[in-house]
Amino acid sequence: MGNIGPMELVLLGVVALLIFGPSRLPEIGRSLGKGMREFKESVGGSTDISDAIKGVQDVRAAVSPVSMARAFVPGVADAQDTVGAITGKAVAKPAAEAAAPAAAPAAPDTSSSAL
Repeated sequence: MGNIGPMELVLLGVVALLIFGPSRLPEIGRSLGKGMREFKESVGGSTDISDAIKGVQDVRAAVSPVSMARAFVPGVADAQDTVGAITGKAVAKPAAEAAAPAAAPAAPDTSSSAL
């Protein structure tokens, strides 16, 4: 068996044109391209699995007992932060709390608009 060169490709194109006609060739080309694209996407689907695993790990971290206590029990977050500062160990924070920066307290209105 030899390699397929440009002359062989031209010959295949002429045969396909004679068999299917000029009106059906674009339709056949589109369907072949679509099939190749779908095959390529299905073969390269390993990133979907890694994204799913990362999502599961995020959910596990968010619903851990430490994160739940920190989010719902008053004073636990302050106690965990204090213990973490004393021992030098960081305490796991819920994903929503870690992602959002602490809100700055509102500054008092100092405008001199006395009515």
